[in-house]
Amino acid sequence: MTRLILDSDKLRMRICGGIHCAAGGGGQPLETAFQRALEAYGAADKVEIFRAHCLGECAEGPCVRIGTERYYHVEKADADRIVREAVLPKL
Repeated sequence: MTRLILDSDKLRMRICGGIHCAAGGGGQPLETAFQRALEAYGAADKVEIFRAHCLGECAEGPCVRIGTERYYHVEKADADRIVREAVLPKL
């Protein structure tokens, strides 16, 4: 799921895996939720997900960046809506 080499043809999604965000449900749980949402919409092969060490916005975490857009206080339950509203229109 997490990839170290980015595919330049794919939309990039960064999920914070820093200690503050991970403690709030970020990191692996969010990565899994977004991966499942992308798979449900048939878009998993068009998006590059990776877990960032820290996105530098700890007070707003868990944080997710999609391209240049930022999403704060993201929970697993938000993944489907964010994919539907923010990812699919960009593909």
